[in-house]
Amino acid sequence: MLFREPRPGRPADGTTKAARWLVVLFLAPVGWGLFQLAGALPSSQTPGCAGTVLDEHGEELPQTRLRPGQTCRTQDGLRPTGSRTFEEAENLRAQERRELLQEGALCTAYGAGGLALVLHRLGLPWRRPGRTPHARPERADGS
Repeated sequence: MLFREPRPGRPADGTTKAARWLVVLFLAPVGWGLFQLAGALPSSQTPGCAGTVLDEHGEELPQTRLRPGQTCRTQDGLRPTGSRTFEEAENLRAQERRELLQEGALCTAYGAGGLALVLHRLGLPWRRPGRTPHARPERADGS
């Protein structure tokens, strides 16, 4: 395999060592891209509010999730920092989801392309020229 130590009496050449590092370096973006893609999966929950939820009449509600017609007001201590409606929060979530999908797809494609190039250039470890399948030792009785 690619990460196995060379056989006794055979030193690992520089190409094999470089290939190991390249495989590891291209696996990292693949993992990060898949993580980002998983984060972009839609959730069935309504958008959250890190501040105070207000109903249509401006009264505070004891909840952390927005519903249609409600507003989220955020504060920094006593100073108001902003507010957003349910529709604005939904649009923001959709935009963040699109950004995660783009970043995840880009990282995954970059890593997969790099892995494909490295493995194509070096050949798959079990198909490299000069390697033969392990031969069974012949028995002394000839069978």
